[in-house]
Amino acid sequence: MTTADIDNATPEQLAPVLYAAVQRLGQLGREGAVAVAPLVGDDDADFDEGASWIEDIAAGGLRD
Repeated sequence: MTTADIDNATPEQLAPVLYAAVQRLGQLGREGAVAVAPLVGDDDADFDEGASWIEDIAAGGLRD
């Protein structure tokens, strides 16, 4: 999948890519976070919503 495909990706297509990207960001630590930070606007509601869902997952939520 390329970044151009993200807008039309289904949850099933996007999930493994997001998982791998978040894991890699975790491996990179602060350096990775500093690289992402300028991409996120102060009023980016979509990013805030996505981050909230990831936080829920990390806390053990949303398990079937």
